[in-house]
Amino acid sequence: MSLSIFSSCKDFLDTKPYDKITGDQTWASENLSTAFIFQIYADVLANDSWLASYATPNSARSESVTKNAMTGTLNGAFWSKDRAELMTKNDDYGWLNYNLLWRIHTAMKNIQASANFSQDYKKRSLGELYFLRATHYFVYAKLFGGLQIIDKELSLEDNLQIPRASIKETYDFIISDLEQASKDLPAVSERGRANIKAAQALMMRVGLQAAAYVDGGTPTSSYYDQVLLAGQALGLDVSGSQLSPYANMFRSYETAVTASELILTRERNKTNTSLYDTPMQYQGLWANGKFSDYAKQHFPINVTMNFWGMDGGAWPTQDLVDDYLVEDVDGSIKYWEDASYVATGKNVDEKMYFSNTKKRDQRFYATVLYDSCKYFNDQVRVFFRRDGNVSNANSKINEGSEQEYGYRAGNTENYNSSTGYAMLKYFYTHVVSLPSPGDQKMDYLYSVLRYGEAYLNMAEAYLMKGDFENAKKYMATTMIKHGGFKPDRVVSYLAPLTGNNWNNSLFEAFKRERNVEMVYENNDYYWSLLRWGMRSSGGVKNGEYANSGYVIPELQGALRGIRISRDGKSYSFFQDNNAVGEARFSPKRYLLPIRESFRLQSGVEQNPGWE
Repeated sequence: MSLSIFSSCKDFLDTKPYDKITGDQTWASENLSTAFIFQIYADVLANDSWLASYATPNSARSESVTKNAMTGTLNGAFWSKDRAELMTKNDDYGWLNYNLLWRIHTAMKNIQASANFSQDYKKRSLGELYFLRATHYFVYAKLFGGLQIIDKELSLEDNLQIPRASIKETYDFIISDLEQASKDLPAVSERGRANIKAAQALMMRVGLQAAAYVDGGTPTSSYYDQVLLAGQALGLDVSGSQLSPYANMFRSYETAVTASELILTRERNKTNTSLYDTPMQYQGLWANGKFSDYAKQHFPINVTMNFWGMDGGAWPTQDLVDDYLVEDVDGSIKYWEDASYVATGKNVDEKMYFSNTKKRDQRFYATVLYDSCKYFNDQVRVFFRRDGNVSNANSKINEGSEQEYGYRAGNTENYNSSTGYAMLKYFYTHVVSLPSPGDQKMDYLYSVLRYGEAYLNMAEAYLMKGDFENAKKYMATTMIKHGGFKPDRVVSYLAPLTGNNWNNSLFEAFKRERNVEMVYENNDYYWSLLRWGMRSSGGVKNGEYANSGYVIPELQGALRGIRISRDGKSYSFFQDNNAVGEARFSPKRYLLPIRESFRLQSGVEQNPGWE
């Protein structure tokens, strides 16, 4: 979505898009008005904001604004400037979609006034529209903080120079919409439509962000209490009965559509969807024979892999991989570097990945493609190691190869992994390699809201309130059900941990757990880091940060990858950067700049640090 620059007040808020007016027949038919609402669903959930989208290819691709992922080596500053402080107040990060809000308010007014619709239909439809308005507003509240509150269909008689509300007023507006939606929505719904549980789950997500930005994350923030109440209303139980097998939700459409954990989803139908329209286009590997004779002999690829346009990329980093915990020989849970396998393993696979015994957190195997894994429905085995068939010849994996081997090692297509890993989450297992991604027609499903996140939202609210025991109970649920760790071992691992500030043991453990649970979904780790940092910054008061702002260490510095030897027996780690250099973070990033030309025309105030 992009901003529009308006030439007159009449155009400014797009108060009535006459070229798209639907006619009275829409509001005389429940079927037609439902179709009208379905299009609003598509526009809200398919919002293509690079940093805050819900269910688009960008929702996975934007992971590279954190140190979880690296964009490909051919990329320019465009794809990674958001992690290197190259953004300016002239950049366009979007703003409220006035056309969309007009349609929401038009539907509200006409459905409410209709003499043809049943009361049950009116109640449900209005509940969906309140939910969708809240969902749309939340995208931009995360980006900018206070927004223009537009709560009705505007006419030319209205004052169209609408000032920004405060951050508190904006979040309270969103929460009020979700409270109303919870009253009106049905308990159950068809796949892809909101119900009471969707409103409650989104309330938890919104409440955590509001607590940090409005109240500075103080333990007494009423927003934390709202998160806990919403979690209780969702029926969260520490047994994790609402959770589904992790891989089922992300590795196959057929299992995703039956996963009871998914609360709200967005689907793409194969009649108009190919690989081009999914995150798979931006995480696949590329190989058309342009690799060394050594690789052809030892790591042959006998299928076509020459159609992937890895221009954006989201290669997992060693920073992400290190967050996946390990079950050691004695059953205890440890960080990878502390596990005995590091010393006893005979090769890199045994030391790091344990692919025969699956000793790492089970989410690792559903999320990260690593050296010597099978790929494309087991059509081919891929090697990220030095001189491997999908290791980027221009990356540090193959640095110095000409001096060592006398030739440029690795895959010279330059679209392959620069870190030693590729992304598996949201990549469907059954996909085979075809000459063109447009030939791979497919049904596809995105998770918008699910119980796994809700459990961690519950844990976070307790953690921030200082109730560490309840925080551990809800944190343990995803570790057991999704991570695959034994309950008694999880209890032992969590028992000595304490504290809810940076570098405190429990807080650091929670950060890791949230990261491995939610990676590649809704840019969750980025927004989590920002709200945790905002908690240390004291929130935003009267348009300014309460103090100078906390510099988030996880958004600073170089990225890490792995260089594995050609024989697979040894490895070393290296540091590298995206095209624009190492990650840098300054406190003004907590609220993004509003595009200056739009700001001057609309009269809204600029965010602190971007004046």
